Amino acid sequence: MPEVKCKVCKKIFYTKSSWLKRGWGKYCSRKCQYKSQLKGKFVVCAYCGKRVYRSRAELRRKSKTGVYFCNLSCHCAWKNKQRKSKKKFKLQNLWGPWCNSSTRTCGVLGTDANSVGPPFFFLRFLKPKKKKINLLFLKRPSKKILYNFYWKKNYTQTEIAKIFNVTHTSVKRWFNYYKISVKHRTLSCGHNPNTLKNLKLGRTDEAIKKSAEARRIYSKEKLIKKIKEFVQKEGRIPTKNEFINNSSYSNYVTYRYYFGTWNDAIKAAGYKPNEQWFTSGDLFAKDGHKCNSISEIIIDDWFFENHIPHIREYLYPEGRYRCDFMVGDIFIEFFGLFNASIVNPNYVKTIKRKKEICKKFNIVLIELYEKDLYKLDQSLGAKIKLKV
Repeated sequence: MPEVKCKVCKKIFYTKSSWLKRGWGKYCSRKCQYKSQLKGKFVVCAYCGKRVYRSRAELRRKSKTGVYFCNLSCHCAWKNKQRKSKKKFKLQNLWGPWCNSSTRTCGVLGTDANSVGPPFFFLRFLKPKKKKINLLFLKRPSKKILYNFYWKKNYTQTEIAKIFNVTHTSVKRWFNYYKISVKHRTLSCGHNPNTLKNLKLGRTDEAIKKSAEARRIYSKEKLIKKIKEFVQKEGRIPTKNEFINNSSYSNYVTYRYYFGTWNDAIKAAGYKPNEQWFTSGDLFAKDGHKCNSISEIIIDDWFFENHIPHIREYLYPEGRYRCDFMVGDIFIEFFGLFNASIVNPNYVKTIKRKKEICKKFNIVLIELYEKDLYKLDQSLGAKIKLKV
């Protein structure tokens, strides 16, 4: 085997002749081979003096400081060392020109009567006045302040919140932080719950009963009275849907809670419940037309009693939609479930699509809702006359 000298460390070593033919066998070890591939150069760390290798790309970058470091720690340490400390401002340097020879040190007065002190202008800087801290504007007042306000001065938590311009919840958090005990709530029949008189009266059985009655919003008598008011005003028995999201009357859920069902509430008021408006059974009007609900029977019977010719389930000019009634060229639709508590999204889409078709083909459309069923002469009759 031929002997070869390493190109890096100059050491003589043996290698294979086949390697030499291929251009290999130039280095004695991988370490020397790695060193031969280094094209950069070694630099000295500016802080610790350690030799560090930097590649050509790293050397090409322009360093702001012009020096190199072995790691980030040395870089930060060197940077902190280079910072210039700010000189402290001394008032003695300002009033020095006013001092005379009788002073021992500039700004320090001697025992001589002719010694001159600092000017009056600089006296304000010698002993700065302590600023008065307004305890009411602290981020979190001290425990003593809160305790005095709450227990000694008998302030409520709401009044304390107004004093410090914070919310009632913030005051509760302060109390929990300082572990300040909170007064127990007691029923009171007066206006100010913090007075001793009301605290004493609030413990009596009569006061507790009065307070409970005052806090009770509804009763069976009040709910029945509301139903009777509706009947007197509208001249008919109300439906469940008319007591949904109506500010004038209680929600029907309240009636169901007190009476069990809506129909039981109507019976308790002394009236006969309405028939089921929507049903899956076969229903027929007076003229023999098949209807899908009681509401459609009411409309169909109104047409029959007023001798108005009409057609049931007439097809729209587009799609597979059918209108409830057609009088002449007028389409009449009863959207009874539109204001119901639970509405199928497809039902709303169908209504929207029917309106679009009528607008597209210039078809006159009369829309009827549940509130119109009891005054068809005014609602439907007037509309048909105007359209015709």
